[in-house]
Amino acid sequence: MNNRQRMRTTNKMVRQWLLSNHYDEIWFKPHTKRNDWVFTQKGNYMATDLWNLFDGMAYDKFGNLIFLQMKTNAWAKEKDIVKFTKNHNHSLVLIFNVTNKLASCKGHYKLFTRMYNGEGKLDI
Repeated sequence: MNNRQRMRTTNKMVRQWLLSNHYDEIWFKPHTKRNDWVFTQKGNYMATDLWNLFDGMAYDKFGNLIFLQMKTNAWAKEKDIVKFTKNHNHSLVLIFNVTNKLASCKGHYKLFTRMYNGEGKLDI
């Protein structure tokens, strides 16, 4: 599978997981060659993803806005996520690792999740 096919496949798995777990209004940021401007008090920068961290957003069943990050065959860097959630302490981040590399996957793609808030990693 090439990178684009793998991204479509893993995004579909994430979308199905989110819908089956009662998340709603799911939005994935398209990855294009053009970047978006982000304006801050300290200056401006260009970002491919949302704040160069997130691939999308969704609402949980309680109406909380959840930031989404999806990776294939690896976990996102915990340091960046923890820093973001500490700076924005009411934020929730849901990270997906879709991989076929672990022994438990038996060669098939399997989805794993982690959630973070301002206090760190949460059990879900």
